Amino acid sequence: MKQNALRVLALLGATVMAVAAWILAAHLTSVFVLLALVALCSFLLFGALFLRFADPGPDLATGRGRLVWLAVGAVVYMGTAHMAVGRAPSPTLEELQAHESVEMWEVADGVQIAYLHKPATTETTEIPVVMVHGGPGIPALPPIQATGVRPLDFLADQGHPVYYYDQRGSGFSSRHDLRQEPSYTVAHHVADLEAIREHLGVDRIIPVGHGWGATLAVQYLLEHPERVERLVALAPEPLWYPAFDEMVNPAARARLTEVQASALALLERPPLRLVIGRLTAWASQAAAHSLVEDWEADQWWTQATAEAWSLGQPNMTCSTDPARGLPPLAGLGFFAHTYALADALSLPDPRPALSEAETPVLAVRGLCDFIRWEVAYEYVQVLPGAQYVSLPAGGHLIWLEQQELLERVISPFLAGETVPLSYYHPPAPSVQTEDELERRLSGHLEI
Repeated sequence: MKQNALRVLALLGATVMAVAAWILAAHLTSVFVLLALVALCSFLLFGALFLRFADPGPDLATGRGRLVWLAVGAVVYMGTAHMAVGRAPSPTLEELQAHESVEMWEVADGVQIAYLHKPATTETTEIPVVMVHGGPGIPALPPIQATGVRPLDFLADQGHPVYYYDQRGSGFSSRHDLRQEPSYTVAHHVADLEAIREHLGVDRIIPVGHGWGATLAVQYLLEHPERVERLVALAPEPLWYPAFDEMVNPAARARLTEVQASALALLERPPLRLVIGRLTAWASQAAAHSLVEDWEADQWWTQATAEAWSLGQPNMTCSTDPARGLPPLAGLGFFAHTYALADALSLPDPRPALSEAETPVLAVRGLCDFIRWEVAYEYVQVLPGAQYVSLPAGGHLIWLEQQELLERVISPFLAGETVPLSYYHPPAPSVQTEDELERRLSGHLEI
């Protein structure tokens, strides 16, 4: 029994060496068949070596026994590798079909950016408003197309042409061929926003960023301050991600039963193909994306995210039923998400430069937002021209839950009028709480 256990450990060790050989070989080639052959040869070589250590007997019978173990191990290895890594799952997500109202801009490197346009309904045309969606990699147009909710269209009645677009790598916009093109970066998205401004033929735009989109809009402000008339940050994520070890409020997660927690954990666990692909990417991005294509990663991430949101992990709205009212998730771009977020984490701290910005900024946060209130508070701390409003009965999807209140604060801000901050804050409690601090920031209380 002990001898058999040692033999099994020897074959497991050979499997580890086969994975290592795959990753090392990815430095030299991205051809899947060649990588698989290198890994198999490595398994056989190290399997024979490790079995020799596990069962060092010199007689012929022992040698034949090692050969049988190696042969059986090789068959199991190849079968398991084929089932877990060599075979992609079946596609289950419906293919996106853009409505005829979706148009395209072409930006740098031939990327097509999909957008929707709401023309101004007044005789005079004001500065265009560009909505910058969150994620990264969670597009705007598919949910707009599915629900008909266009959260900023009210600004068209005030003379502002309104544009919604999908960032590269998600939704109806182009994706990089990551086998031969660079990964997604914040610089790509900033350049795309500038290209959009140029397509519009205007000197300035008003970015309205939601979540990650607020972070991106601020990066655009940092790069092109003269091109931003005003900026609105809805349910904003951090100005600089490394400043927050944890930006999610733990209280914003719904309680789960043991069955729900187990099922969600299983769904959120990346498939082995994605794990091998991630390990391979350290050696060769081309090899990694030859193994795992966009649709496969998107499918897993879409299903896991949809289930997590429906279970309130975290709560996206103020509803007691986490699944109620959620827009359908479609067109998610997993690699657009992971690469852009990793790049954002590597950027230098923008806050010293932002402290010199003079552009008016409005930060709007729902009191139920799962992102900690300190994140939005930092916009007021850092940006000299920033104002802050917290809206009741609104979560991270504030544009979906509180459209009327959102209009009442954004409209006067864009018009250069006084934002009715105090209207949205009840009297302060005697004890200093998060709500009180938010009200102080709004100017409702005298400090």
